Formats: sequence, C-alpha cells, structure tokens
Amino acid sequence: MSELKLQAERKGMVWENNPVLIQLLGLSPVLAVSSTLAYGIGLGVATFIVCVLSCLTASLLKGTIPRKWRLVWYMLILASYTTVVETISQLYFYPLFLRLGIYLPLICCNVAILIRMETFAAQSPWPAATLDAAKTGCGFLIALVLLATCRELLVSGTLFANWQLLLPASSEAAIAASNLENSQFFRFANTQAGVLILLGLLVAFFNLLSQRTNNSLLDNSQELIPAKRARVTGRLSKE
Repeated sequence: MSELKLQAERKGMVWENNPVLIQLLGLSPVLAVSSTLAYGIGLGVATFIVCVLSCLTASLLKGTIPRKWRLVWYMLILASYTTVVETISQLYFYPLFLRLGIYLPLICCNVAILIRMETFAAQSPWPAATLDAAKTGCGFLIALVLLATCRELLVSGTLFANWQLLLPASSEAAIAASNLENSQFFRFANTQAGVLILLGLLVAFFNLLSQRTNNSLLDNSQELIPAKRARVTGRLSKE
C-alpha cells in the first residue's frame, strides 16, 4: 500500500490529517485564491458543498458503479456537482464568481475529494461517508481561511474588508465591491513565491502545534522494535 493511501485512510481530517496542511493536496486553488478572506471563504464553502455531495453520491452508488470504470464515474459525479455550484454562484454571487475565476470550475479536479471518494466513500455507508466528507471539506475551508487571513493582513492591513462579495448580488454590484489591490503594504506576500513561503511557515507552525498537543500524525505507539540477534553455536554434522 502506498504512503499516499495510508495517509488518506487516517482519520481526523479537520486537524490531525488536514488535506492541505498535512497531506498537501489541492494546493493550486489554495495558493491562487487566498489573497483575501472573502475569496477563501467563498471557494472553501463551494469546495465543501461539492465534497459532501460527491462523497454521498459515491457511497449511495457503490453497489452499481463498475470497479473498472469507477474513476470515470467519480470524475463525472465531481464535474456534475461542480457545474451546479458554479451555475448557482454565477446567478446569485456574480461578483465573487468573477474573482474566483477558473478555480471555481476546477473544483472537479481537486484530488483531495477524489481520494476520499476512492478510499472511504465508495467503501462505507452513506452516514459515515457524509461525515468523513464534511470533515474533509471543513479541513480544506479552515486551511483556506488561515492562509487568506495572513495574506490579507500582510498585504492590505485589513481583515474581511470585501465581505460584501459573500452576499447575494447581481452583476451591477461588482463595481461597488471593495478593491484591495490598490493598497498593498507587504507586497511580497502577494507574489507566488511569497504565498508559497507563507504556506510553508503555516504548515511548519501547524505541525509544531500538533506535536506539542500530542496530536502528531505519527503513531508513536507503533514504533518498530529492533530484532534481537540470536547466537547459534554448535558443530555442523556431516552425514
């Protein structure tokens, strides 16, 4: 069994086995959309909805999906729910839809959701699959919120300044939405290298905090016991 599968089958998806901060999955939208807290919440909630509905559907259809074509079916399920969420966002949250851009439809390519569908949802009853998907979605949302909060504070010196984007609005409200790109303080945090370094520091802090609270991912109770060397003495008999 690969280490990725072993990591994915661990429980505690919110903190101890966070899909972003621990497994380092789905980093592309996290790095791109975490410029403000409103963007992070918007994409995080959309990913949460798609994750829960997709894992629930995979669990309900586990007896009818052919194993040979299961990945094709999983991608179809993911794409269907992503299209529904994208359409609703375009109709009722158009300013936020414009700012999330390509990363909203790319939820269907989130490998963290696909792994949960493969390793847990397709092998579990629907209540357990739904709970596991909710933990995965919450973990993804928490990681986005933490990184977006740090970036917005460093770059703009504000917190949740463009909260209006999370309210239902039409296309006319896009002009009235807050624009934080004009006031930049620590601009390095808004670059690709800066956000990658910031995520690395957040992962390091998260791991250090987990170790100090005895919630480390490594199961110290299953440490390998070195084998003792057995000394065999005697004479070889020649037959």
